[in-house]
Amino acid sequence: MKKLLSLLCAASLALSLAACGASADTNTNTNTTAPVAGTLYSLENATVLTFTDSGITAQDGSDTGYEIDGMALTITDAGTYAVTGTCADGSITVKKGATGVTLVLNGLALTSADTAPITCNKSTQVTIVAAEGSVNSLTDSAENNDDEYPDNEAAENAVIKCKDGSQVTLCGTGSLTVTANGKNGIKSGATTAEEGEASLTIRELTLIINAPINDAINAEQTLNVESGTLTISAADDAIHSDLVLNIGAEGTDGPTITVTACYEGLEAAQLTICSGDIDITSSDDCLNAANSDLSGYDFTMTISGGTITACSSSGDGFDSNGNLTISGGTVVIWTANTADNQPLDADGTITVSGGTVLAAGGSNGMGMNLTAAQPCLTFGSSGGMGGGPNSGSAITKNAAFTVTDGDGNTIYSGSAVCNASFLFFSSPDLTDQAAYTLAAGTTSLTAETQSGTVSSGFGGMGGGPGNRGDFQPGDGQQPPEMPSDGQRPQMPSGQKPGGASSSQS
Repeated sequence: MKKLLSLLCAASLALSLAACGASADTNTNTNTTAPVAGTLYSLENATVLTFTDSGITAQDGSDTGYEIDGMALTITDAGTYAVTGTCADGSITVKKGATGVTLVLNGLALTSADTAPITCNKSTQVTIVAAEGSVNSLTDSAENNDDEYPDNEAAENAVIKCKDGSQVTLCGTGSLTVTANGKNGIKSGATTAEEGEASLTIRELTLIINAPINDAINAEQTLNVESGTLTISAADDAIHSDLVLNIGAEGTDGPTITVTACYEGLEAAQLTICSGDIDITSSDDCLNAANSDLSGYDFTMTISGGTITACSSSGDGFDSNGNLTISGGTVVIWTANTADNQPLDADGTITVSGGTVLAAGGSNGMGMNLTAAQPCLTFGSSGGMGGGPNSGSAITKNAAFTVTDGDGNTIYSGSAVCNASFLFFSSPDLTDQAAYTLAAGTTSLTAETQSGTVSSGFGGMGGGPGNRGDFQPGDGQQPPEMPSDGQRPQMPSGQKPGGASSSQS
């Protein structure tokens, strides 16, 4: 009978596993192709484990592939493990070096008092699946932070901790809520010579993360968010990678990402967005290509598709410590009318060669001269792009506005998120060297499209290192230059960046 129950459980989970790979993919630092279709799992011999406040039991009586010590479950061997139940103080650990592990969360509500609810140890290959239709939650406590509780040797500083050299995929068609009371929501480690290549991939999953202390998702090597629905609130970064962050892939719908609150939204040394529906509300930069631990690095921010809506209350919209390139998609950026903060800011070049781009705010406009390969418009209350924060507002908060051509046809319409003294607009629907009108309430401004190097009214360079209060950068080593063949950079001598969330604004 126990065996029959196990088989019935396996059958109910089979569909949810159809699109998830048996182990984490080996990821590259680009996402120019669609992800490989997943692999069906064989659950005939799945081990079903149930958490309660009084213990952990195996439904089929199996005693291989895992160890139970009180309320701590350790997965020791390859296999599929379906985990269910409710527990106020328990944990799941995948043993160092274990590969081919599939952990199916099927109605699991797991809280841990002093460590991570789930830990994938070094050099592991683990797929964590939220079963179809299942609702799952993982929660830690304030004690899961060895900065605040240095005597707690069990602290892992994350609700889901993926250590150096681990390759972890989070997927499935169920939901997972992560509540990080200690430090980070999800933490992925580094690639090292000793432990091997590290990566974290998220696909399909409905993932909700509340991280009131630090980052919602923090990776030290490569982080791929391929698909799924993510809702995030964080005290620091919403989604951070020390090196590579890929969002979506060409030819796919990509993920839906909603960041309701954060310091910075998406941050990586190399940030690439190919697809997805992304909505970010931040207090500092919405998108940031930076890492203060790295010097001589080819920082890049590349947007080729998707829909991005970004609003910063006191920082830049998009800020790259290298080059910023927009070649497709729909980008809408609003920044508050504060000094030295721009909707588009780069220490290198800013290039708009495609897509629809609306960037509005106060201050000095863009942080660098912009190269427009398609026609663009600039509107401002004092002519051209407008002046500084005291030059008045071309658009007032909540005002409806339109951009129309000479015949009165509406090219773009929207509602202002904040006061803006200038507005930049580029679209393939614009005609070069033609006049267009911005109308917002009683304001009516006319400008002529231009292309090539756009410099009139643009501000000076912005975006040096920012002050993050208690968030201090580490003293990491300098990595090699970004290879021209698109391969992932490796940290020298197996070293990893020192800061948990190293940023420049």
